[in-house]
Amino acid sequence: MSITVILLAAGYATRLYPLTKETPKALLPLGRGVILDEVLRSVLEVPDVSQRILVTNHRFAEPFRQWQRDRQADVRVLDDGTSTAETRLGAIRDLELARNEAGPSDDLLVVGTDNLFRWPLAEFVAQAQRHRPAPSVALWQASSPSAATQFGVVVRDASSRVIQFAEKSAQPPSAEVALCVYYFPAMMCGKIREYIDAGENTDAPGYFLAWLAHHVAVYGLMMPGVWHDIGTKEEYDTVVKTWR
Repeated sequence: MSITVILLAAGYATRLYPLTKETPKALLPLGRGVILDEVLRSVLEVPDVSQRILVTNHRFAEPFRQWQRDRQADVRVLDDGTSTAETRLGAIRDLELARNEAGPSDDLLVVGTDNLFRWPLAEFVAQAQRHRPAPSVALWQASSPSAATQFGVVVRDASSRVIQFAEKSAQPPSAEVALCVYYFPAMMCGKIREYIDAGENTDAPGYFLAWLAHHVAVYGLMMPGVWHDIGTKEEYDTVVKTWR
């Protein structure tokens, strides 16, 4: 089956100001390159990919195009037309924009470009395909529920189906954190449009995941090892010091 990879990079990362005032988060330095280089390295390991689309905003479209030219990366940069944090489309509208560009026949592998992890992305895809036609989300095991208050967390049944989702809860029901790494089989992609048309919150992917789990079977796949969500300067500093 053919896969379109969608890289979400249209946020303005205001919590990282002044680092991200002129530079998108995914292009912040990391090691010998930038964060996006590490994300792309994982993506390139995934088989059966027909195309890779990076959706960003108008303000940062040219820096991403320059990155693409410098790396000669097989990635298409899609400009969502927004220029400020106040006018942003939100992650789910950006996802739908990229889906329309991709066409109807491909499965979608969606990756937030502020996610850094050690496990093979191809392994997540292989597991997710075993649950087709249901969609899947990658999970990370936090040390405790109290350590997961800033993330979306899930509760799964014995078959790994998601039966509960809580977005940034003060009292999370579990320590299983949902990453912005999703696999949507082609026959499920229409749910993105359905969610938008229902007037739901399109800003954070976690809200869509919670809605989706109420409408169809969604499977949570626990992935091993290190994961970083680069949402604050403190987390970025930690990654810079420890990532090799």
